[in-house]
Amino acid sequence: MKPLFVVLYFLIQGEIPFKNSDEFLVKIDIKFKQKPSRVDQNTFSPDGERLDRRIGEAVAFLVVNISQVKILDDELKIQVVDSKGKNLFKKKTTPVPEINFEMGFVDDLKKGVTSNEITVYFLSSEKKELRKIVCAVLPDGTFEVNGKWHGKF
Repeated sequence: MKPLFVVLYFLIQGEIPFKNSDEFLVKIDIKFKQKPSRVDQNTFSPDGERLDRRIGEAVAFLVVNISQVKILDDELKIQVVDSKGKNLFKKKTTPVPEINFEMGFVDDLKKGVTSNEITVYFLSSEKKELRKIVCAVLPDGTFEVNGKWHGKF
């Protein structure tokens, strides 16, 4: 029984804590854009009809802004990573940055076609991850910040 507690203790200790919600402000901006065609340019059907035309209405596109970030003394850098592990950018915390990123088309985020989660890590001088902010779109359209409801699409 004791080995189980030891394992659980180390698993809990390894989790990076969320940045306090009073240390930042998250705003979302919904823009409406037409999706690009999934067909190569100048592609035609056997009937001679263009297949690369944009068809339909503009679709909701999610842009996230994180501002009013309170930087703690031990936080020297910020690194932003998407759910597929792609490093979006890395910045020093001085001056205090405003973080803007385009998440993508809301319907693609809900389906998981594109990366539906962005994590902002606050790093120490040794590049250790101290705290994080996680913005995610769930399959039901819920937008969460650090696991808490922040809206729904």
